[in-house]
Amino acid sequence: MFLRPPVWRVGAVCACVLFATPLLAATIAVPPGGDLQAAIDAAGDGDVITLAPGATYAGNFVLRNKPGVTHHITIRSAAADSLLPGPNVRITPAYASALPTIKSPNSAAALVTATGAHHWKLMFLEFQANLKGYGDIIDLGAGDATQTDLSQVPFELVLDRVYVHGDPALGQKRGIGLNSRDTTIVNSYVSDCKAVGQDSQGIAGWNGPGNFLIENNYIEAATENFLIGGSDPMIPNLVTTNVTFRRNYVTKPLAWRDPIVPPVTSVSATAAAIGGALQPGTYSYKVVARMAAGQMNKAVSVPSTEVTAAVTTTTGAVTVAWSPIAGALDYLVYGRAAGAENVYWRTTDPLFIDTGAAGTSGTPASATKWAVKNLFELKNAQDVVVEGNVFENLWIAAQPGYPIVFTPRNQNGTAPWTVVQRVTFRDNVVRHTAGGVNILGTDNLNPSQLTNHISITGNVFDDVGSAWGSGTKTFLLGPGPDAVTIDHNTIVTDDSSIVSVYGGTATSPTPTTAFVYTNNMSAHNAYGIMGANFSPGLSAINGYLPGSVIRRNVLADGSASWYPSDNFFPAVPVWQASFVNFAGRD
Repeated sequence: MFLRPPVWRVGAVCACVLFATPLLAATIAVPPGGDLQAAIDAAGDGDVITLAPGATYAGNFVLRNKPGVTHHITIRSAAADSLLPGPNVRITPAYASALPTIKSPNSAAALVTATGAHHWKLMFLEFQANLKGYGDIIDLGAGDATQTDLSQVPFELVLDRVYVHGDPALGQKRGIGLNSRDTTIVNSYVSDCKAVGQDSQGIAGWNGPGNFLIENNYIEAATENFLIGGSDPMIPNLVTTNVTFRRNYVTKPLAWRDPIVPPVTSVSATAAAIGGALQPGTYSYKVVARMAAGQMNKAVSVPSTEVTAAVTTTTGAVTVAWSPIAGALDYLVYGRAAGAENVYWRTTDPLFIDTGAAGTSGTPASATKWAVKNLFELKNAQDVVVEGNVFENLWIAAQPGYPIVFTPRNQNGTAPWTVVQRVTFRDNVVRHTAGGVNILGTDNLNPSQLTNHISITGNVFDDVGSAWGSGTKTFLLGPGPDAVTIDHNTIVTDDSSIVSVYGGTATSPTPTTAFVYTNNMSAHNAYGIMGANFSPGLSAINGYLPGSVIRRNVLADGSASWYPSDNFFPAVPVWQASFVNFAGRD
């Protein structure tokens, strides 16, 4: 039932060579409850597979390698285009009613590519979380030992206006695994990728050669929203090359700063003269709620406010009660010594009666949060352009709070060719973050190549600093990257240093060579340009940045005697007055 009519058009390439292309591609409609994999298997050059809006297609589907296919096979919603976002318009959850859903029934990916699969396009589809948030929802290519040669890599893949999301409560390890080549992800929405005790990503790859276009997407994830590298490639000498990351909105919900489980409230303790064997005295309690948090994890709340009750009779009991928390699996009630509750009892009800029975030894743990690290990270990539994006909301959590990270990482020690080089970061907005850009010269754990030719130009770094955690810098360099250019950036931060350099020792610092810092605007704050073990300004510049070009910068309230000539040091109020509305973030 899925076969296309054998209609062909024949045309001449030259006087002696003919070629054939399909004249009429087929539309294969898969109704609710239909066999999507059979449609995938039967589809041919240029065919369109349509799925019913609102229907769920459960399975672990495989995009096949179809030799001879040169036009994309499309899988898309059957909804009319008038009900869907147009070309170059980002999809949002508001369109969910017009989308069919593809969902894994287990912990394996909902959709994967076969070895060498090519010319597949996904449009107007919703992909939901895997069982308990395990693994990847979509795998483009493979990051394991099944893909060890470039000939095995899937290619010519397009995701356009797809909605990929984890479970709001349980999260998702990874939205899209990007281990393919010649792949486009545009106008899509990736959200609720979050995990406890391990990294989670919206889009991440480490075993794909590149030619990636990632444009006009919403990308939300707890650990790394977008990541290239992080695990050693299985393809020898692979460095992901030619990545364009443009016009994306990359963010973390502010709610992720808080514990996953809300605190238990309205806790009370009441003593009773009967029903227990507690001896006379005052007994203290704290209550912790627990919820499922993806995979096998249980998240815990902060302990409640301590409550006490006094048993005044020969023996008695204490009833502890509290307001229930929606979605709680159970509660742990800790007691009995004031300020030193070191034994607990478990209950599924918002009520516990301490009759004097023995509990389990233990004290309350820290409240559980999603593992938050950064927004955009390159660990093994070259020839990358990052332009016109908004990166926002990153605080000090599992790492020091750098939203943009260029750090080579030979993760498992098997990829000494790992490098981050020829990266252009331009015309972006980075806001509401602890720090700015972290540039690492070489992997500090295993051998790697030297980071080089990093250009950071024309960006706005706004609200960077202590509101999101103290001690992080706008630009952190070391030890010894080569050819870093920071030019024409506007920086609004209250951190003590604007540029901080480190590496080596006080007597033998590791230099950052060919460093250029020009035409940037910021307050100087306490240290301006600073180096570990050196004084700010010329001392740090001469020690860590020999031969650098540092000119035409505004370092408001700084001291001209600390810096090379041809820089500017107005008072901070004068500098701020040059903006349209500095206090209003304009």
